[in-house]
Amino acid sequence: MEWWSTFGNYLGFFDETPALAFDMALDGPNSNHVGYDLAFGLQASRTPLDVYPSETMPGPGV
Repeated sequence: MEWWSTFGNYLGFFDETPALAFDMALDGPNSNHVGYDLAFGLQASRTPLDVYPSETMPGPGV
């Protein structure tokens, strides 16, 4: 159940990129130590975050 809470918190930071919120909750750094600080820093950045690759971008191994 704690995983869902963590995912929900990350989703609050990354509401437009739910895949990033999912990845941060599942495979990211410990949320209580550095994860939430990292998410806040990414959210507050002036540079837009583009987490979804372009369809024209070549895949791995190309």
